[in-house]
Amino acid sequence: MKVTLEELPAYAKGFVESLPKELGTKAYVVGLLGELGAGKTAFVQEVAKLLGIARSVTSPTFVIAQTYTINHQAFERLVHIDAYRLLSGESDTIGWKDFLNDPKNLIFVEWADRAPGGIPPGIHILDFTVVGENVRNIEEKKI
Repeated sequence: MKVTLEELPAYAKGFVESLPKELGTKAYVVGLLGELGAGKTAFVQEVAKLLGIARSVTSPTFVIAQTYTINHQAFERLVHIDAYRLLSGESDTIGWKDFLNDPKNLIFVEWADRAPGGIPPGIHILDFTVVGENVRNIEEKKI
């Protein structure tokens, strides 16, 4: 789906409205793919606003993971992970298994294809491609 940067808030709103209303047995994970500047962090920022996060949401490149309390019917926390610099074995130090096993977590993983062990099965993928200066193609898939 082609989305302009001006349309990104509306796209994020549709995404938030499509989130499960009841908890599953594990966290709901969204893998974000795309080159640098494709809109991954901008998308998470829009979702965060919609879920009541007032503070600034930035890419967790250096801290690797950032957790925010959110206002949602099913989820209590938004966990934002940047897997770009995540090395094999580091996923344990950020508490990846704990994040994943808590059904109250809504997890966004930027650079999900670089995560140790690859992309886990059963997650929602948003693949961002730069089409033009202010236009992105966002392909949604579940793997």
